[in-house]
Amino acid sequence: MPSMLNSSSELFQACATIFGPGINISNDFLDYLQLTSIKTAYRKKALHTHPDRALALGLFADDLNAEFIHVQQAYEKLLAFVETKKEGKTGAPRFDGFNTQQKHTAQSHRHEKNGRHNPKNKYHHDHFYTGNIPQGNLMFGQFLYYSGLISWRTLIEAICWQRRQRPLIGQIAVAWQLISYQDVLFVLKVRNFDEKFGECALRIGYISNFDLFALVGKQKKLQRPFGEFFIEKGLLSDHDLIHLARKQQLHNLTSR
Repeated sequence: MPSMLNSSSELFQACATIFGPGINISNDFLDYLQLTSIKTAYRKKALHTHPDRALALGLFADDLNAEFIHVQQAYEKLLAFVETKKEGKTGAPRFDGFNTQQKHTAQSHRHEKNGRHNPKNKYHHDHFYTGNIPQGNLMFGQFLYYSGLISWRTLIEAICWQRRQRPLIGQIAVAWQLISYQDVLFVLKVRNFDEKFGECALRIGYISNFDLFALVGKQKKLQRPFGEFFIEKGLLSDHDLIHLARKQQLHNLTSR
């Protein structure tokens, strides 16, 4: 997989994306760059560009989604740069995704009982699981993670990817003429922190319990399958996906 950092110009562009064009980007700026400042700036930028805000901002969700992905990529580049600088290395870290070599490395680590640190892990918040696969029903992403085939960071990325692919509840409700565009704006304005759109619309009487059930069902039906993330990113082939899905089903059947 190609290196995340190819040139200083890419780092400058990543800084401009995260911190804004008003910042004077230079080599000195890069030298003093810290994880805390990157994360603070990223949170603000990610909130501003999140696709869920498309209706409130009067923008198309696809356009905002593309910008959100661009911000995420810039954030990853800066994190990789700072981690590499902290470790005193000249080479850039590589993405901890799924490939054949990493698969064998991760699987071999599963059998180590001394808990040694994975040298491929370049991010302090990322790791490959090294224990036994838990019993009980596992979703496909969980099965890949607990099998040591993908890192924690890749799992979260896949979950976020799938969420970005599905249409918004408000968009479906408007298409079904359950509520109006103005109603959507009002729900976004009055909903509580961490309250889902559908939950708020139900609470204030805009939709019924049956409406919410139908909307959520339609949203899930329209979202792209979770496994497509790994195919799209080149992490799994169609054959790999089918083979691992069968292993997941077998695990779930035998561990009930």
